[in-house]
Amino acid sequence: MNSTKKCLNRNIHSVILASLLAASSSTAMAENGFKGSGELGYSDMSGNTESTSLYASLKLSYTQDVFEIKSLIEANYQEEGGDKTQERYLVDLQGNRYYNGSKTYYSFLGARFEKSFSEGIDLDSTYTGGLGRTLYKTDATKLTGELGVGYQTVDYSTAFGGGSDDNTIGRVKADLTHTFNENVDFTQDLITTVGISDKNTKIEANSALKVKLAEKMRLSAGFKYRRNSDPAAGAEKVDKQTLLTLVFDF
Repeated sequence: MNSTKKCLNRNIHSVILASLLAASSSTAMAENGFKGSGELGYSDMSGNTESTSLYASLKLSYTQDVFEIKSLIEANYQEEGGDKTQERYLVDLQGNRYYNGSKTYYSFLGARFEKSFSEGIDLDSTYTGGLGRTLYKTDATKLTGELGVGYQTVDYSTAFGGGSDDNTIGRVKADLTHTFNENVDFTQDLITTVGISDKNTKIEANSALKVKLAEKMRLSAGFKYRRNSDPAAGAEKVDKQTLLTLVFDF
C-alpha cells in the first residue's frame, strides 16, 4: 500500500509539473492563437476506509483563420482498500478546417487513444473524419454538431479474455456551452459511436458546471457517463463518475 501511494504521489507531481510547464509555454504563445486549461482533482482518505482518487486533464487548442487544432489528455486513477478500481488514460486529437468567416461549417479529422483498466481495454484506437456545423449560437449559448465515419481497433487485456476487435464506425457528436453570467458557465458534450459491422454502440456524455474563483481559476462540478453495449467479457456496460476539480485557464 505504501509503495503504491509513493508511486501515485510521484505521478501526481509529474502531472502537476507537466501542466505548469504547458501553461507557461502556452501563455507565452497566446498571441499566436494558443489557449488551454488544466484540471486537477485529488483525494486521499485513511482510517476505517482507505481510498485514493486522482483526476487530471489538460486541454490545448491552436486557432488560425481557417483551421483549428484541439487536444485533450486525461488521467484517472482510483484505489479502494489498496486495490486498484480504476486506471484510465485518454488522448484525443482533432483538426478542423473551416469554410466560412464565421466558422460555422467545417470538416474534421480526429484520432483518439484510450486505455481503461475497469473496462478491460489495453488500447482503443479510433480514427474519424467528417463534417461539423454550428447548429445554434447566441451571445450566451453555442451548440455544435458533428457527423463522421471512421475505423476503430480495440485490444482487450488478458484479464478480460484478451483478443482484439476491428470495426468501421459511424460517429455523432454534440457540444453545448452556456454562460449564465461572467462567473458561471455550463458545458455538455455527447458522443455516440456505432459499429457498422457488429452494431456495437458506445455512448459517452460529460457534463460540467464551472464557477469562477479567481481571474484564471474555476471550480468545476462534473459528471461523466459511459455506456458500451458490448463490453469485454466480465466488464460492466455502464461507468459513471462524479468529479469536483479545480480548473486553471491560460
